[in-house]
Amino acid sequence: MGIVDYAKKALGIAPKTDKRHLDNVLNTILYGNLVGFNDVVFYNYSCEDYIKKGYKSNPEVYSIINKIVQKTLIAPIYLYEEKPDQKAKVYKSCKKSKSKIEISKYKIYTTKALEFATTGQDLQALLENPNPKQSWRDLSELGRIFYNAQGEYFLYRETADDSDIALELYVAPANLMTPVYGGGDVSNPITGWKLNLLNGFNRTLDAKDVLQIKRANPEYDSMGSQDRGMAPLESGLKYLQLNDASLKAWINSTENEGAKGILSPNHADPKLWLTPDQNKATTDIVDKKINGTDNKNKVVVSSMPLQYTSMALSPTALAVLEGLKWSGFKLPWLWGVNPVLFNENPIQHNLEEAKLSLVTDVVVPYLSIEEDALNRWLVKPFSERDKKNYKVDYDVSVYDELKLSSDEAEALLKVCTINEVRVMLGYDEVEEEYANQIFIAGGMVPLSDFSSGITLDNNL
Repeated sequence: MGIVDYAKKALGIAPKTDKRHLDNVLNTILYGNLVGFNDVVFYNYSCEDYIKKGYKSNPEVYSIINKIVQKTLIAPIYLYEEKPDQKAKVYKSCKKSKSKIEISKYKIYTTKALEFATTGQDLQALLENPNPKQSWRDLSELGRIFYNAQGEYFLYRETADDSDIALELYVAPANLMTPVYGGGDVSNPITGWKLNLLNGFNRTLDAKDVLQIKRANPEYDSMGSQDRGMAPLESGLKYLQLNDASLKAWINSTENEGAKGILSPNHADPKLWLTPDQNKATTDIVDKKINGTDNKNKVVVSSMPLQYTSMALSPTALAVLEGLKWSGFKLPWLWGVNPVLFNENPIQHNLEEAKLSLVTDVVVPYLSIEEDALNRWLVKPFSERDKKNYKVDYDVSVYDELKLSSDEAEALLKVCTINEVRVMLGYDEVEEEYANQIFIAGGMVPLSDFSSGITLDNNL
């Protein structure tokens, strides 16, 4: 230590070589009791019911999750190599926007800053068939069902010894994964994940070989709840229960409600009313020729003047139907999905807005999250091995909802070049130099160059 460093120390000024050690007090409190031992497994999480009682047993939940997942599967995944095009990189963040026009600008980044990878064939093969039994679409569909139903999904990789290069990829159900805390490091408390193999045995996976994609969980406690994803249904359980109870009550009401109407003579003279024998015979004829699915859409002819009096639904049945309607409206919003998408007769404008919202507010943000996670966990080891800047990217330009209208394209020409707009519209660039310039409206001049030849009196 030199004289200057001694002087600084005497004055209470730490030399540049000294690093202040910061302890995260919150992490210490949360994980202090979890990392004091090696490989301590805490089975404190169960989300199996969200699959069994939610996705598999409730038609509303199934419809919502299925609509989201199937929409995400439309976007193909490609392996690129990033080029050093700094100008195009300014459009990289546009994918995280919720504006259709801004998301369209992301195509400029993929066109100018990315090119299809010509190396990394083993990584490309993983993106086609991650394991012998699944395609990438199969793997993604299963994982995204878990994510939307349970709030998180797990990928784990099979690798060679002392390697992070994935040879195969598999999905693990969230309800079968539990964290292994240990190692004594409160800043990185999870050392592994224990996978329940459902045969009485468990397999412990190293933390670095597991990718967890999860929704944020604000429930912080010393049992590590914040390390697990929060399922949308966790905050909507009452609406799920209302929907289940209403559906069950509706079925019971339908089965037990009894007759739907009364068939009676259409005249006031009691002498012409049906006798008991005629009543029984008429009932038999109605059961045979009118009631039942076999008589659907038949036209029935009566030889006597009869009238039908409908019996309205009971107040209980009406309340049940209202409960179904209300829960059906609230449940989609748990995933950020507009319930208009599930209306039988929606207004066309509202339907188009709901479709666009599904893509911009739900699908594209999720694909961006998954894409970033895959680039950090799956792609990075291949990049380091091949000394290439690989990137995987979901092509969201395939969504019809994101296609620009002619008016939107014309408006963009005021701030973007012709080639940039062509790229956003899905066309190839043209080679003419003028296509890389921004045009201004004809006949317009700066205010400073304009003179009317009239001198204004300053005193006026």
